[in-house]
Amino acid sequence: MIIPQGIAHIKITFMDQYFDLKGLSLYSSLGVSTLRDYINRGELPCFELRGKLLVKKTEFDTFMEGRRSKKRENIKRLADDAVKSLTG
Repeated sequence: MIIPQGIAHIKITFMDQYFDLKGLSLYSSLGVSTLRDYINRGELPCFELRGKLLVKKTEFDTFMEGRRSKKRENIKRLADDAVKSLTG
């Protein structure tokens, strides 16, 4: 469908997608039961429509970013502290 220029400026992208738990499992490589656990604990927001749970892609991505491992940062900080203690 072609929308004449100036009529609508809304752009629907992959970012607007909603996943059911099976689709989200494929997207994330997490098991359906793991995703359900996060939802049941209130950590992962979702919508429920006629008994089906749907998760917005952008909200899932935000959820994952909040769980990014900071081990590399911790190792660098520990190394910097060790060097300071030896030289200082």
